[in-house]
Amino acid sequence: MTDASQFIADAFVVVLGRDVSPVELRDTLRAFTSGLSSGLSSGQLEDRGRALVVRLLSSPEFRLLHDALIAGRDTGRDADVQERALARLGDENYFVSIAYEHLLGRPADDAGRGHYAEAIRHGDSRSSVLRSLLLSPEFADRFRRVAPQGGVVPRDRQLCELANPAKWDNPEWVALLRSLGIPDDKMSMHRKGYEFAQLAYGLSALGLLRDDVRVLSVGAGHEAVLYWLANHVGRVIATDRYEGVWQNVQSREGDAGVLHTPRDYAPFPYREDRLVFLQMDGLALGVRSGAMDVAYSLSSIEHFGGVEGATRAIDEMARVIKPGGILALATEYVISGPPHDETFSPEEFDALIARPGLSLVGGAFDRSVYARYEYAAVDLYANPHQTPHMVVRFNDTVFTTAFVFMRKT
Repeated sequence: MTDASQFIADAFVVVLGRDVSPVELRDTLRAFTSGLSSGLSSGQLEDRGRALVVRLLSSPEFRLLHDALIAGRDTGRDADVQERALARLGDENYFVSIAYEHLLGRPADDAGRGHYAEAIRHGDSRSSVLRSLLLSPEFADRFRRVAPQGGVVPRDRQLCELANPAKWDNPEWVALLRSLGIPDDKMSMHRKGYEFAQLAYGLSALGLLRDDVRVLSVGAGHEAVLYWLANHVGRVIATDRYEGVWQNVQSREGDAGVLHTPRDYAPFPYREDRLVFLQMDGLALGVRSGAMDVAYSLSSIEHFGGVEGATRAIDEMARVIKPGGILALATEYVISGPPHDETFSPEEFDALIARPGLSLVGGAFDRSVYARYEYAAVDLYANPHQTPHMVVRFNDTVFTTAFVFMRKT
């Protein structure tokens, strides 16, 4: 085996815990010798060797192994096979020396070499020596320098958009979804879960999950996000009419019982002193102007009497938030087909969010989500419980959720 072949084989065993495959060895050797008319000099071997080690440390394979070590999980490597491969690297002193070179990027100091070599002679495995080096603060510092963007996957961060399946690929967003007690697998994705998590995500991104923040919900029912907010802000006022048809349909969202025993409707423990339910008309809120930091409504204003009623509701929410406050709004947005009484066409929606004194956070609304995704619209008359439940239809009217965050200027 050439010097380059041996270096490559040793690096794979130390960094990735496995033997290099014949194809990997062939292709890596080609990279080592590319651009050279003669054999590798010792300086060239050293330079190209360092580059190989950085490539291996930056690989997804190494990250999965390292993450498993940090979390105390099984790495998936056969311990006996790995130990036999490490034993082929030479005596204890040589093994510790190349482990330092590859993992810590420096020669082994006499004390470190002696300590680990002695541990191996007294029965410690070579794998345990690698584990100690990989979990050391020194390696953590080197890894941050070698792969500073390692593990950061591009993720969707939009706030103003149509209900977006891309959010299920954002770990931060999905963590909020889980914290609401909602399944996070894509086959279970639902517009309602999207609305709850998007509200939490937006308020988090805007720095509004604080104990000095006051939040008002319009058309609140007894949604889970109310109880979640009670655990993250100073005050939540949930308002609804709590009368009429909504007392008996749609999971009894308008059940007036929540006015008297809200804890009976709580999906998880919550700070009971932070949440109050009040019977109130969203078109005439009994809250003083500028009293709230946030006002929001999730898929309710489409039931307030068409564009006119929805406009009045938005104006009322805008009235009760302070200058610089946030109005968060989710409602039904028609993607295709004829008008429907409880949905808004794109033109009607544009008019709703163009109210004086309000401006979109980020300055733009992404209405092209479903030009990018293939979808099947769930028939709400035939099977309203089908999932994924992101695009739905009443007969030929196909719609989804539009979500916006607006700031009071």
